[in-house]
Amino acid sequence: MNNWKQGSARNERKKQERRQKRELRKREVAPTKLSRKLLDRLDEAYSLIQSRDFAEAETLLKPLDRPGSGNVEVLEVLLFLYQTTRQHEECCDVAERLMKLNPRDRSAHILFAQESMFCGRTATAMVSYQAFVERWPENENAVRARNALEILVPEVENKIRVFGFPMEHAIAWTMIHERALGFVQRGDLRSSAAKCEELLALAPSFVPARNNLAIAYFQTGRMAEAVAVVEATRKLVPANRFAEATLTKLYFLTGRVQEAQEIAKHLVTDPPTDPDSLTVTLETLAYLGNDEDIYALATESVRNKVGDKRSLAMHHHYLAYAKCRLGDETGARSHWKKCLAIFPSYSDARENLLDLETGGGHAPWADSFGKWIPSEQIDKAIQCMKSGDHERLLAEFPAFAVLIPALLDRGDPLGREVAAKLAMVGRNPPLIDGLMKFAFGSRGPDKLRFEVLTFLKKTNVLDVGPHRFYSNGKWTEVLVLDAEITPEPENLNYSPRVWEILDAGVVAQRAGEFDRAEAIYQNALAEDPTNATAIYNTCVIWMNRDGAQGRANAIERLRKLQRESPSYLMAPIALAQMAADDSDFKTAHGLLKSVFNARKLNATEAVSVFIAQIDVALLEKNPDAAQLAFEALLKIADPDDPRLDSLRHRIKLANSKNPLRKLLSSW
Repeated sequence: MNNWKQGSARNERKKQERRQKRELRKREVAPTKLSRKLLDRLDEAYSLIQSRDFAEAETLLKPLDRPGSGNVEVLEVLLFLYQTTRQHEECCDVAERLMKLNPRDRSAHILFAQESMFCGRTATAMVSYQAFVERWPENENAVRARNALEILVPEVENKIRVFGFPMEHAIAWTMIHERALGFVQRGDLRSSAAKCEELLALAPSFVPARNNLAIAYFQTGRMAEAVAVVEATRKLVPANRFAEATLTKLYFLTGRVQEAQEIAKHLVTDPPTDPDSLTVTLETLAYLGNDEDIYALATESVRNKVGDKRSLAMHHHYLAYAKCRLGDETGARSHWKKCLAIFPSYSDARENLLDLETGGGHAPWADSFGKWIPSEQIDKAIQCMKSGDHERLLAEFPAFAVLIPALLDRGDPLGREVAAKLAMVGRNPPLIDGLMKFAFGSRGPDKLRFEVLTFLKKTNVLDVGPHRFYSNGKWTEVLVLDAEITPEPENLNYSPRVWEILDAGVVAQRAGEFDRAEAIYQNALAEDPTNATAIYNTCVIWMNRDGAQGRANAIERLRKLQRESPSYLMAPIALAQMAADDSDFKTAHGLLKSVFNARKLNATEAVSVFIAQIDVALLEKNPDAAQLAFEALLKIADPDDPRLDSLRHRIKLANSKNPLRKLLSSW
């Protein structure tokens, strides 16, 4: 039997085994009739997981896991996926749901205990293992449970001593605390807040619950209450470093920047030593933009391998972030890879690396937008972007005005996009200042910064330029066009008879019949002596047919045309190209600038001015400016325009390291 047939037979055998297990399970739980389509999807998901197509498998499974559906088969495949990818939090959640659906499912019980232990919820894991041994003492997994208990019992006893709970309530209260932490990890902040409140009603001075409650309050939009909780915690326990770092973060995120910076000085000069407080300190310093401080603290913590695997992975992430911000992209990549080797599901590390590899231009960022802004405020921000009602958002969340410049500087892709859009809608001076710094800085995608630059020109904050702009990793000079582009010329009021003559001239000219074309244009001028199109096209004929003398005649006539018909923009565009040919770049830029200042351009003029800008940039040996102009040209030009391929090739040659190719690109 060949390999293909063996593989096919093996897959079919595994499929049948899975279906036999489903039949056996019907004896334990109420039978659920599965459609053929669902069975096929589940088998496909299994195959994807086995071939390590994890993302595709999750994409297939998620729509099948509907809230309240209680489908055991779907949960089992999800559990297999999360076990394979070592996503312990998700694994724990699915195992718990399976336990509720089928209380006699031994695998679900043992997995819930195991994954709770991996997630650091030791009291929950201990109680679950104990229950398993008591209920199924002869099961093959009971030995594993007893071995785990030998490790867990002393850990839990130590945790209880640290927490200081009364012995008669210690386990129950610790499990409430762990439950709150689990909800935080799963993003269910309202449930976490409820559990924290439940525990604080029993133990009001329990600081970890107070800290977690503050985080939950902030993320659910109760920002003033969040700050109040942490301020009270600091008064209750002044030495608590986690509360100190959390308060610093909350002060910044609620717009109290100066107070945040004051506390941050103490965090830097006397950094916390416990892993959780150090992690929040690094997170806080990233919000504040204190890159050097992050670098120093994270370097030390990574060197000393501070904390558990999760903490160490996070410290590698923050060190990578700081290194990238400080210009060490190679070092940043190395630490993000180390972070993912320790904690494969760390999304910010993975997405930063992906952004670097694809040239997205956003990296680095430390935390996603969802940590900067409560989820309710994110929804409002998006609504405000759509409706333009920025005053409502800024009134309800005034800290946004403070956060927008920071998000533009160091936010993730969504954070930057929202910040830029809101600032462009808001238009008040602080937001405009933030947009100016962003547009003229080197952080963030070229495309988004150029969009902001165009907005600043359109709102008369800036002139047409040239402006110093960071593009493709280099500084270059750019002009900014914000004219309305119309499909047809609006200022050429020619009679139908003249348009008919001009069309005939263009046909002859394109066929290379220059003498006949010139004669036709003379007929047009006989009908309309000041016809700018006929004069311009005649000049083009002279340049193509009559060599140096024709070029000289054309320049003289185009200058006269520019004086007589200043609204006809093809004349300065052509003169700019010829000035660049003569290495008179100052004149070329001046002529192009006059066109860029126009309020309206027809499609032909717009395409021509960008082509001229590319020509000038290439002659000036500035391929980065040429690339920017080419990207703008692509938005308005006909995709089938044969000039696009030629321009693309010339820009590619200009970027080549071969001197001969660079010379060819300017021809």
